[in-house]
Amino acid sequence: MMGSFFSSVYADTISTDKSNYIFGDEIIISGKVSFVDGNFIGLQIVSPFQSDIVVIDQFFPQNDGVFSKSYKAQGPKWGEDGWYSIKLVYNEQVFEKQFSFRTSEIPADESIPPSESNQNTTKSQTIPLNSKDEKFKRDPKLIVNDFPDPTKSPNYYFDRYFNENAYRDWFDSTFEDFSIFEVVGYTPTHVEGFPDNENSAWYYVNRYNTEEQYRDWVDSQFPTKSIFEILGYPESLFQKVPNWIKNNANWWSDGLISDSEFLNGIEFLIKEKIIYITYATDISSSTDQTVPMWIKNTAKLWAVGQIDENEFLKGISFLIENKIIIV
Repeated sequence: MMGSFFSSVYADTISTDKSNYIFGDEIIISGKVSFVDGNFIGLQIVSPFQSDIVVIDQFFPQNDGVFSKSYKAQGPKWGEDGWYSIKLVYNEQVFEKQFSFRTSEIPADESIPPSESNQNTTKSQTIPLNSKDEKFKRDPKLIVNDFPDPTKSPNYYFDRYFNENAYRDWFDSTFEDFSIFEVVGYTPTHVEGFPDNENSAWYYVNRYNTEEQYRDWVDSQFPTKSIFEILGYPESLFQKVPNWIKNNANWWSDGLISDSEFLNGIEFLIKEKIIYITYATDISSSTDQTVPMWIKNTAKLWAVGQIDENEFLKGISFLIENKIIIV
């Protein structure tokens, strides 16, 4: 049974045959690992915002370390435009690469924004929508797929806009009817300093979902609005825990993967700010302590849909508070 792929594939090279794909394309992933020791390479392709695993595979490299695999970008899981991540694991090391995917063709004259990634091999892109459409005039966050990213603060975007000429030119041409403040900033409220542009939308949503006192305070201050309406972000962007973690929870509760493999997945959630820990300076999983059985039972109940995500996340908070996951 395949374990979870989140530890840190050491690969000398990894590449895709293209940086942009559309529905129905063949995606060719190739590379070379630095040494061959008889272990298989694990591969996942994960959809935007880490919401689901669209491909999962394992295979052996050739004797010289070279590997090449191809996958068809079609089927019900390939339903989102945006950035997809390839995660390769080999000998407890992880290598990640991103590519862009669309469910339809991109017009030849469409604007392409600067990459939000540190990699320069792929580019973000606008969705071919008419900016004059009243639907999108009401919500400019729907104009460009994956922009703004709710895990980044408004100040991150303000800094790029005012300090990077190419970024500012892209923004102004893409959002000609809106200012940078309208697209990425928060609308001021009657509560001074809330929301704060220093904090991401994920920060606020996660606190609302996991801290009862904080949720009560928000609800008392904004009785007619949801947390998403306060922040101005569509609720669809805020799935708290990706589906592949639910698969891992099920395998873990059945004894098919180890405690350390499951904790590595939770560590990934925290580092990627899917579970937002505001005070984190370093995160690692500890194998010296045993995970309590009740948490494994909770994971099973959540995986089969008998309890909600918040109950599962309470167990993760326990692991952090008791230094089974070290923050």
